[in-house]
Amino acid sequence: MPQFVIIGNFRYANAKLMGVGHDWLEENGDFSSFKGMTQAETFHIVPDRGMGLFFFDTKESATVALPEMQRAMREYTQMFECKVTWDLGIFNETLSQKLSNQSQQ
Repeated sequence: MPQFVIIGNFRYANAKLMGVGHDWLEENGDFSSFKGMTQAETFHIVPDRGMGLFFFDTKESATVALPEMQRAMREYTQMFECKVTWDLGIFNETLSQKLSNQSQQ
């Protein structure tokens, strides 16, 4: 069964606030209320951009969690001067596994 993914693309108006924001989220963030969330991965892309991948067990869980996650992050976006665009996708496990296997050859 495929995992569904909420993708958050973060763009900061002030690149210096990105690290501070991440530190704040490590200390204060609580994603335990998102039912069905199985995993989260976060990335720094460039000094003013980041991305979060939030994996869910079902499409229904991800669909319910998306507006809740948007609400939960609203204060964060104001405090750290960032804009978040949100997408919902499906993790392509077979292609990801194939590419991962190729990288180990």
